[in-house]
Formats: sequence, C-alpha cells, structure tokens
Amino acid sequence: MDKNMKSFKVYYINLDKSLERRNFMENQFQELSIPLKRMPAVYGKELPQKFLKEAKNQHKILTHFPNLNDGEIGLTKTYFDLWKIIAKQEEEFSIVLEDDALLTPHFFKDLQSLLDLITTNDFVDITGRKGFSLLEKNEHLSKFLIPSLQTTGQIIGKEAAKTLAQNLTSYYAPIDVLKQDVFKHKVSIYTTNKKYVTSNDKNVGGTTIQQKSMPKFKKVLREVLRPLWQLLTLLTYKSYRAINNYSFYKNN
Repeated sequence: MDKNMKSFKVYYINLDKSLERRNFMENQFQELSIPLKRMPAVYGKELPQKFLKEAKNQHKILTHFPNLNDGEIGLTKTYFDLWKIIAKQEEEFSIVLEDDALLTPHFFKDLQSLLDLITTNDFVDITGRKGFSLLEKNEHLSKFLIPSLQTTGQIIGKEAAKTLAQNLTSYYAPIDVLKQDVFKHKVSIYTTNKKYVTSNDKNVGGTTIQQKSMPKFKKVLREVLRPLWQLLTLLTYKSYRAINNYSFYKNN
C-alpha cells in the first residue's frame, strides 16, 4: 500500500441465521477483490429478558416513536460491541455495512479522497442523505446540524469509534437516532454528497429488525398518535438537540 494512502478495514453486520444475506455480501466483495470481515449481529429475541427489560426502560419517548423492539435493541448492541473492536484495530478507518448493502461502483474509487478529508475522529454516513441545516460542504462531504442517518453504510475513524463507545451506552433510541445526538457522543458527523450505497433488503428476504406481526388496532393507534408526537418532539427534544449540536460544532 502507498504510504500516503489511509488504511481501512471493511466489516458487515450479519445474523447467524441470515445465510442468504451473508452470501450476498461475500459474493459482492469477492468480485471487488477486497477483504471483508463479518461482525455477528446480536439477535434481539435471544437476549436475556432482564437485559431487554432494562434496555426498554431506557427508552425516551421524545427521541423516538414508538418503543424499541427486540430487533432494534439487538442491532444497537451490535454497534456498541463493534465500536469497541474498531477502536482497537490497526487500521485507521473502518467501513461498516449492513448485510443488505449494495455499494455503487465508484465508492472504492472515491474512498481515498473521502478519507483525505477527514480524521480518525470523524464519522461519515455514505448514503448521501441530506439533513437539517447545512453547516459545511466541500466536493465530497457535507456536515448538517442534524444529519439524516441510516445504518446501511458508514465510515468510522478509529478514534471516533472509541469516543462513540465511551459516550453512547444507553438504549434510549435506535442506533441511527442516537448518532444524531452529536452533542452527546461528541463525534463530528459527515454525510457524503453522493449516494454510495443502497439497501438490497427486498432481494435478500426483507428487513430483519422490524416487528412483522402487530395487531391492526395497534398499527392504527400508532399512526393516529404519530403526528401529535412529531409536533411535541419538534417543540421539545428536536429543538434541544439542534441547539446543543450547534454549540458542540461551534466549539470544536
């Protein structure tokens, strides 16, 4: 490797039972001739009931609607565990993908240019989503006051993973929402201007974390309550998050 090139390691998150998804990812990276490391995902339904109860009690209704399900808790725990692994790896950066992530052909062509723009203290979402209130923008990356994040694909600096592991330990919201609270985890979040990854879940069995069976009356009630929750959280927690994220970025 060129001494000026930044080092990285690629991980993908995969449940033991999701063999079709595992094959999809392994075949994709075999064609790319790039090494790939599997991160076994935590299956939420198999977590101890005591752990699940304690995690669900940490939920804060103003950060996410509705309550977390077992799958969301399992995925969040997987990321908590993975950050600790990344913090100790030799490579400067990690590429972390869900097991339904379909990368565009130009991602690895642009990767070194992306890495040259950040430090190991930074986090980059590679889905190309636009967030709320643009703070910075260059050829490849943007920084938003409140980023719009997914878990499909991301770049995480080694030091960023260490900071995330130290500062995010509570299950008060799903992992993508937790990362929006920049003022809490204290890691700068960037998003790529290009869309480098898409979800291929429809071709590999559908979602693995969302609750698939719910009584119809509960679904109706949830949708009736959602607009009221959105208004309430806009006036409370989302405003609080925006003010505190701004303060963090202004002082760092």
